[in-house]
Amino acid sequence: MPGCCHGPAGKYYEYDALMKKDSPIAEELALYFPTERLKTRPIDLHAYSSDAGFYSLIPQAIVFPAANHEIQLLLQLAKKHGTSITFRTAGTSLSGQAVTEGVLADLSRNWSLVRAEDKGTLVRVQPGVTGNVVNHTLRTYGRKIGPDPASINAAMMGGILSNNSSGMCCGVSDNSYHTLRFIKFILPNGILFDTEDRDEYRRFETEYAFLSDGILDLKQRVLQDASLTAKIRDKYRLKNTVGYGLNAFLDFDHPLDILAHLIIGAEGTLAFIAEAVLATIPDKPFKSSALLFFDSPRTACEAIPLLKRSGAAALEFMDRAALRSIEHLSHAPAFLKTLANQVSAILCEYQEESELALDERLAAATLLMEPLSFVHKTAFTTDESLRAGYWKLRKGMYPSVAALRERGTSVMLEDIAVPVNRLGEAIAALQELFLRFNYHNAIVFGHAKEGNLHFLVSQSVAADEDIAVFGAFNDALAELVINRFGGSMKAEHGTGRQVAPYVEAEWGGAACHHEGIKETDRSRQPVESRGDFK
Repeated sequence: MPGCCHGPAGKYYEYDALMKKDSPIAEELALYFPTERLKTRPIDLHAYSSDAGFYSLIPQAIVFPAANHEIQLLLQLAKKHGTSITFRTAGTSLSGQAVTEGVLADLSRNWSLVRAEDKGTLVRVQPGVTGNVVNHTLRTYGRKIGPDPASINAAMMGGILSNNSSGMCCGVSDNSYHTLRFIKFILPNGILFDTEDRDEYRRFETEYAFLSDGILDLKQRVLQDASLTAKIRDKYRLKNTVGYGLNAFLDFDHPLDILAHLIIGAEGTLAFIAEAVLATIPDKPFKSSALLFFDSPRTACEAIPLLKRSGAAALEFMDRAALRSIEHLSHAPAFLKTLANQVSAILCEYQEESELALDERLAAATLLMEPLSFVHKTAFTTDESLRAGYWKLRKGMYPSVAALRERGTSVMLEDIAVPVNRLGEAIAALQELFLRFNYHNAIVFGHAKEGNLHFLVSQSVAADEDIAVFGAFNDALAELVINRFGGSMKAEHGTGRQVAPYVEAEWGGAACHHEGIKETDRSRQPVESRGDFK
């Protein structure tokens, strides 16, 4: 693919393609957008050619829209010129959602509204505000948003909504999909809908009956397929962001509500999210955390059901390689360097509304933990500096591995989910897969409470043979996750280019037929379908 490269490290570009940006749409955009809100210089196109992932595509232009009518104009121009619009906020996407060879619409400079409503039980947001700023606004009310990705300090609401992000404590019930109350969106034809206005439901049924009736027809076809209905229910017991949120067809009756929830997690392929109102959850002020160490990943994972029953709010798994990646940090406990090769850790945290409730929770949990065999553990602490240190270690694994990777390689962070009762088995299988493909520095960590695992591998993608190796690894991973463990190829990072080739393999032909989804080309080239309006 001309102008394509793979990975922030060891990138290669066809610079002729980079310089050949005589784009008709870029020329027309200059008629409508001032120079400070339009970038077309090669150096700027180069700068915006990648996000936090390892895919890179060179856009035709970068534009900074500031209002709904400018979004509608962009969609009109994209249709006229037969190109795509990709919406981007912070660019923290890890699966290639925020890069394009079309027009990149950057929302991070504007769209920053955040307003707490109804005594903080609701919050109104636009796509260009970070999750951390939203939570800061809600702190006065003792509330927070449900999604709590590790990147919340940088990730913006546009991406959090469009990827249906979750995180450490979010689980499968407090994500963007389940906490959405209202949404204002613009369809690719430029039509705006706002589900906060009840008149919009009648308007959707009458003025856009072709779309309304089509959605209801899809719902009926899903309901008439008992095996597909059962599969949808089963798959959303796990974290799952593969493809569209098909649970919307089962959870909602009105076609506008179904569409509104399909847009969550759709990565910009169905509509532009202009504004959303989310229900908030309590931000429990009293917290206690500890690091629990077990002799192997399997032993650690066998403790997860008991720790869940004890009421733990967060259970973050880290294998020995993951611990090794951060043991050199100044705030890391010295004993980490002395741990045996198979030792694995769980960062366990309890959260309550009062100090008394926390004390009672910890007392009950301590009794419940007595049968567990720890090789080491820190005392549960409410000390904010110690707790922050533990979480800094957990969140510091990605940057640590990225900093220490071999020159010329890219760090690839993957995101899967398996049933919790098979978590230990899945980690062992993953580690065997790493050895098979010579990923000797791979690490595994994740949200063990939900069976959600992240793993990092370092891979060169500078040559076709390197890309072929990575493609074979992903095929083997799909076989493992989908067929052996009945899991999700993407749990919370969004489908992206990385998993687009495996949507049909995971969901099956019935689901993909109903939704008009076809398996994409498996050539390992970036897939120009995620995050785009065609």
